[in-house]
Amino acid sequence: MMPRPHIRKTLMLGGAAVTVLLSVIGIVGCKPSGPASTTTNSSGMKTLTEQTKFLQEYVTFRRTYETLDFDIAYHNNDGRVPGPSDWDVRIVATVPAAEIFAWIPAGVQSSAAPDIAWLKSVPTTIDLSGISEWYVDGHRVVGLDRLHRIVAYRVSTN
Repeated sequence: MMPRPHIRKTLMLGGAAVTVLLSVIGIVGCKPSGPASTTTNSSGMKTLTEQTKFLQEYVTFRRTYETLDFDIAYHNNDGRVPGPSDWDVRIVATVPAAEIFAWIPAGVQSSAAPDIAWLKSVPTTIDLSGISEWYVDGHRVVGLDRLHRIVAYRVSTN
């Protein structure tokens, strides 16, 4: 038995309205948040200012750097599908002596060296052999060489 013509027309209009509504939500309602997706390292950036500006798009903290090297993999979900983005930010830097304490996560005690194979992806010429102090806080890892004011930092969603 076929639906009556006016019921069929109502169903078709309702379906079209739902399609339009979902399209509008997809375009207007779910705007991307956060920075653009990227897989970038610092090797192609000529100045410390350029490196710092780029890095600050992908981290919430602000620091002073004397040298800065990084490898960033950031995937923004673009707001099309609600859900978290994924990131892996890896930094090797030389910082002012007075600011080295700012890198230590609050309330976290130093620990044994974690797996540091991730440092190989950071394009740096800094000698990391003096990093002897490590702090692990969930998906955040900080290594320090206080004598040479070197910081190795990683934060990721994995």
